[in-house]
Parts: sequence; C-alpha cells; structure tokens
Amino acid sequence: MRSAVHPHGVRTDSPITSTVPRLIAQVALARPDAVALSFPEEVVTYRELCLRAGRLAERLAELGVSRGDVVGVLDHQSARQVVTLLAVLQAGAAYLPLDPATPPARQRVIVDQAGAVLVLTAGDLAADPGWVDLDELTARALRAPGCAEATWRYPEGNGEDLAYVMYTSGSTGRPKGVMAPHRAIIHLVVDTDYLRLGSDDVVAFASNIAFDAVTFEIWGPLLNGAVVQGLDRDSLLSTYSLGNSLAEHRVTAMFMTTALFHLHARLAPAGFATLRRLMVGGEVMNPEAALAVLAAGPPRWLVNIYGPTEATTFSTAHRIRSLPRDATSVPIGRPIANASTWVLDEDLRPVPPRVTGELFIGGPGLAHGYRGQPDLTAAKFVPDPNGTDTRLYRTGDYVRWTDDHLLDFVGRRDEQIKVRGFRIETPEVEAALAALPAVREAVVAVHGRGEARSLVAFVVPSSPGAAAGAARDLAVVLPPQMIPAPIVEVPRFPLTANGKVDRAALLSAVDEIRPDAVAR
Repeated sequence: MRSAVHPHGVRTDSPITSTVPRLIAQVALARPDAVALSFPEEVVTYRELCLRAGRLAERLAELGVSRGDVVGVLDHQSARQVVTLLAVLQAGAAYLPLDPATPPARQRVIVDQAGAVLVLTAGDLAADPGWVDLDELTARALRAPGCAEATWRYPEGNGEDLAYVMYTSGSTGRPKGVMAPHRAIIHLVVDTDYLRLGSDDVVAFASNIAFDAVTFEIWGPLLNGAVVQGLDRDSLLSTYSLGNSLAEHRVTAMFMTTALFHLHARLAPAGFATLRRLMVGGEVMNPEAALAVLAAGPPRWLVNIYGPTEATTFSTAHRIRSLPRDATSVPIGRPIANASTWVLDEDLRPVPPRVTGELFIGGPGLAHGYRGQPDLTAAKFVPDPNGTDTRLYRTGDYVRWTDDHLLDFVGRRDEQIKVRGFRIETPEVEAALAALPAVREAVVAVHGRGEARSLVAFVVPSSPGAAAGAARDLAVVLPPQMIPAPIVEVPRFPLTANGKVDRAALLSAVDEIRPDAVAR
C-alpha cells in the first residue's frame, strides 16, 4: 500500500529545477537588508551573505574549482562556515562537510574517497599542508578589486547538479559518501507541509556540518528568507541553558535528536513551549517523553521525523497532537510533500496494513547514490517495481501501516544503529579494530536497549593483554561515537551450530566482565 502523495507543493514552475544559490539570490534581491545569519561574533544580512559568498566563489574559481567538482570544508560553526558552503555552491561545485571532531586520518580517507579538488579549513584545524587556509583566502577575497560591487553570483546549473557529499558509516569497512543534488535540498525545505518557514522565523543551527540535520538547519531558513541562528553545543546539551537560549534568540523552529529530546523532556518538559515547531528524529521516540511535553505546554507543532541521509534528512513526519496514556510507540507518520513511501515484502510486493515490511522511499529527495561505489548504489537505489517513481531507496528499516494510514517503525534489518544521532554500521568498526596490529579478530555488537544502547567490542588479541589501549588507537582513525565501550579481550569467539560467531553468547557475558579483561 502506498501512501497518498500530498497534492500541494508541485507547480509547473517548481523551484526544484533551480539551484540553492539562485533561490537564495532571489531572497537577497527581495529583502537585502534582512538578517540572514546571527552568531555571537557577527550578524550578516542577505546582501552581505551573497556578496561575501560571491567574492569567495571567485577566489575558488581562480584556484581552478569549477562545476561538478567537490570541495572539502573543515571549519568551526560560524557565519564564515555558512558563507563558505554557499560560496562552494556559487562556484558550481559541491561541498564535502568535514567534522572537526573526526580524526585527521579519517578526514584524509574521506577527502581521498570523495575526490575533492580542494579542502578549505580554519587555520587551527588544518590537518594537511596542502589544504587551503580559509582565513587567508577570505582576506584575499576582501582585498580583491571590486569586492564591494553588488554582483549576485549563481552559475549555470540545475536541480540535478551535485550539492554536497556527506559521509556515513559503511557496512563494507569503508565510509559511504551520499551524493545529494540541489533538488533534494529544495524538496526538503521549500513548499513542503511538515513545516512552513517565513521571513519572521528564526531557525536554530546547532549541528556540525557533517551531520545531515544541518541541511535543514542552514538551507531551510535561507531558502525561505528566515534567520539562521547559531546555537552553541553547550547550550544544546544543558536543559537550563537551552530554554534561556531559545527565549533569548527568539528561536521559532529547530531540529533535535531523539536522545536529546528525551533528556530535556525528562528534566524540563515545558522548555519547548516558546517554539512554533520542534522536529525530533534520529531514533525511536519514547511515548512517555512526548506525553510529558504535551502535558507541560508543547510547541505549536511537535513533529516526529524520520529520514535517512540517502533521502535527504527528512522523509516522513508525524505531528503529535495527542497520544494514548498507554501508547507503546509514536508513529513516524506519512511522507512529506512530494515524497512517496512503500512498505514491501521480500518479493517487493506491497503489504497490507498491520503487516511488517521493509520501507522504500521515492521522490525528489533521493540522492544520486554513493560516491565511487556503483555496486552499492545499485543495491540500495532500486528500480520502482510499481512503476510510479524512477527509483526507490531501500532503507533497511522495517515498518508497518496502521489503520489510521500512519507508519509505525518496527526495527532495522541489518547491523546499523544510531548513536547520538549518527548512523553506525558495525562492520566498519570491526574492520578498524582488525586493522590494529594487536588484534587478530574483532566482533562489534550492540548492547542494551533504547537510549542505553551502545557499542561493545570483543577482540582476540595477538597475545594476552596486547589489545590494551585499543580504544586509544581507534580514536586515531574513528570519530568518538564509533569507539566501542567496553572493548573486551577473549581467547576465542564462541560459535553457533552453523559455525558463525555466537554474538548472543558474547553479549550475555557483558554484565559479568572482569575489569582486567577490558582493553583500555
């Protein structure tokens, strides 16, 4: 059964065929003096945003950047960071967001896999002598002749042009670079139905740019004439500071990971009351948290969001108006405007309501595929067996339709989990562990349930005690959310009757681990 595609949002002159810089330039021409970016260190109008990005784009062109190239961006959260992303798009290229918390070795792997022609970085974050210092490049752009001229730069291009490449954990032992075009970004935030942003909105920007929620946090407000409000990480994590920050900056809309929502809902459920819209997603929502917020004074719209990076951040949405007191789940809703969702069985046939099947997603939000991995792209982006969409993305998530035509999330079909909102494929962590000289074999599994879920690793060391310090060694090549805790040495892996590693037997002993068995 396929959900109804929402009737509004499609026009013969649909902006989905345009590009992000062109649409932002239209906003800037209409409201040049309106605030576009608000950060503690500076406030930037739409006119200034487009001019600064245009000057930087010209410098990028001088460095050889052209349409279709990929440019890495490694910078702290700031107005300059947003200007840089727009400049890359204005140069006709796609940006490759790099997380400052990611180890330099992994950053280089991602840059190499993406085929980036250039990497722009803050001076204190430079991890490679060949990368370009943004401070110096920005200063050169300001000194360039004619830099005060009001030139609006948006190169030749269309909605199918590549806008960014975002890397997620991969099941083959190598990261996956998801290639999102301009039309996918525009589909997410323009003429949609799960939220309406206007010139009086202020949207919180709290994510690092390597997390796909930033697609909503930056381009959502800028494509709708609203304000991007920088919100520091400390404020986001502190329940007391968060409420004060939202009120102080008059934030009207924000995205929050489910784990953080649960934390704040438990400690201060009334803290979201000043918001017009709060989108929550990344993991399964606890009904008790939603009920607490609804009872304490909710935002005007409390929305449970679902969506993979491959379908550009958000694919389905459910506005939570009420829940039964004995609710055991919160629906992930229906597809956002112009998207389509199918629940299919193993033979790719639609299943009836209340029957569990795999979720497939179609529509303009779909990415082009994975950078440099055509076989994986073909396996995950499949032809639509129903003939309605050109392609469908195979999510690997099990869902079912309710009698109210809402989607209920059931679980994953593979070894992927979410930790603090980041997707992690356990085989990639296993591959990194097995590459350590001190480790002969490695198995990574998920321990616990709900918010208490975590990664735990079991390793057969090259010699007893050799894997001590494995977590420290992993930190050189993997980001913090991918480091298992604990890492347990075992003499050998138990096997099932079929000769496979008995993960259940390994996990059953986790709570009885001796301190001296844990590799530090």
